[in-house]
Amino acid sequence: MSSPAVTLQQLRQESVAHVTHGESCRIVWQQWPAITQTGLPPLVLLHGGFGSWTHWVHNILSLRQKRTIWTLDLPGLGDSGDMPAPASTEHFAQLVLSGVNALLGVNCAFALAGFSFGAMIAASMAAQAGSRCSRLTLIGAAGCGQLHVQVPLLAPPSPQCPMAEAEAVQRENLARLMLHRPASIDDLAVYVHADNLARHRFNSRALSRSDDLWRALPMIKAAVVGVWGAQDATAGGSKAIAKREALFRIDQPGCEFHVLDDVGHWAMYEAPEQVNHILDYS
Repeated sequence: MSSPAVTLQQLRQESVAHVTHGESCRIVWQQWPAITQTGLPPLVLLHGGFGSWTHWVHNILSLRQKRTIWTLDLPGLGDSGDMPAPASTEHFAQLVLSGVNALLGVNCAFALAGFSFGAMIAASMAAQAGSRCSRLTLIGAAGCGQLHVQVPLLAPPSPQCPMAEAEAVQRENLARLMLHRPASIDDLAVYVHADNLARHRFNSRALSRSDDLWRALPMIKAAVVGVWGAQDATAGGSKAIAKREALFRIDQPGCEFHVLDDVGHWAMYEAPEQVNHILDYS
């Protein structure tokens, strides 16, 4: 079995690297060309806070079978440049949409999916893109105001922390926040989480507590899909998830809403087949 580092390296080697520049921010993108050209619009995937494109490690190869997939590192995270002021959801969305326009063309239709912090950015981005965004999938979305639960975590390990102790901290934090089933907290999850955390410069937790998702939702023209893990630690339990669904249906009456049993916050890692099925519409 390949090590996590080799797994990610092999996956990255199948992509085409791109860089866009919006304002003073350099954004790093990865293009995963479709295996079979079907005419479906490209799908742009936005990762979560303290993350990078590697949040989608279990999804890319399946999803690219029928459409081109685009991933990126959001400003202030991964390999991209720092986020220029103001660090608002709308400004993040403007920068990412500017990159999409540069790479795909200003008239190209696309589908969009976002996870956690990336979901609230995706919602704002879809609102700005109007009818060009055909479908918007929001996975464990932040930006739900008082419904969003801020999970207490252990302090990240310092660079001087012994490896075994550092890994124990990462596994505990993954269990608290990201993944529900102990078996899901494998070596790849630990590696991805630790690597992303080491490279972050932007702390998204304050923005995640905002109500920016609710403010964007009525303005979205795309078909909207909500996805939550039933055991998502940020969701606040089944009643709070049901409240989200009710609010979704007020502003987007025809939306899809999926609650995945025995699944935590990082749903596309813990339940990739289910999430891929939702994303892989035709």
